[in-house]
Amino acid sequence: MKCEQELALLREAIRNERKDKRITQEELAEMLEVSPTHIKHIESGHRKPSIEILFEIAKILNISLDSVVFSKNESAHTDTREKIDRLLDISDEASLRFILSVLEALREKEQTGIK
Repeated sequence: MKCEQELALLREAIRNERKDKRITQEELAEMLEVSPTHIKHIESGHRKPSIEILFEIAKILNISLDSVVFSKNESAHTDTREKIDRLLDISDEASLRFILSVLEALREKEQTGIK
């Protein structure tokens, strides 16, 4: 069932972002005012988060729910995109302009077939 696949991606995104931010399940639970067991069950798939808890988790961990739920990419591609997004989030304006120019050049190269 597609919904189960999306929930699995969401659980993985929550767990990965929490670990990347070095937040323990206990700390996340405290921020959400729920038990650590509740977070453990959400991440393991034993329990589905309420919409309120899901929105709070997304805010705390800076997870884009639409990119997780509506993603049409393979998970490896999604992992790559998430890593790029995290790096872009901490880049300064000059670096972002440089990265944009490189991406535009790559896109043009792909469209023209230049090797």
